[in-house]
Amino acid sequence: MKCPKCGSLNDKVVDTRQSKDGTVIRRRRECLDCGYRFTTYERFEEEKIVVKKKNGTTEPFNKDKIIRGIRLASKNRPVSEKQMVEIADEIEKYLLEEGKLVVESTEIGDLVQEKLKNIDPVSYLRFKSVYNEFQDIKDFAKALKEIEEKEKDKNS
Repeated sequence: MKCPKCGSLNDKVVDTRQSKDGTVIRRRRECLDCGYRFTTYERFEEEKIVVKKKNGTTEPFNKDKIIRGIRLASKNRPVSEKQMVEIADEIEKYLLEEGKLVVESTEIGDLVQEKLKNIDPVSYLRFKSVYNEFQDIKDFAKALKEIEEKEKDKNS
């Protein structure tokens, strides 16, 4: 660690203490060249997911945006707040486990659709219609046909 007084990289740790909640380690150091004592802190750095939007801009991953989108699609439907939060948590966990720290917004939308499809077909269709920017009734008919075919396969 570089001494803030003389700039030397030659130091020793004099004392180490962990915070009560275990998230920070405080270290007292002494510069071996000038004798100056200073404190450093060691913290766990969480990996941050960055979302690349359709227009090319990026923004930090935000589970609240996923929950808000699901909430809108699921208004007056049997999708609980707990299920909405679980979907957002599962998506974040998946992205981190896969090491996807830069992810396309379209991939997040696809993941939300897959989760909703298994919970409530109406919420899924609503979400899909906004997310895929349905232009006319034909888009709805096509998506509805996919749902009906899946239900048929499920019941066979």
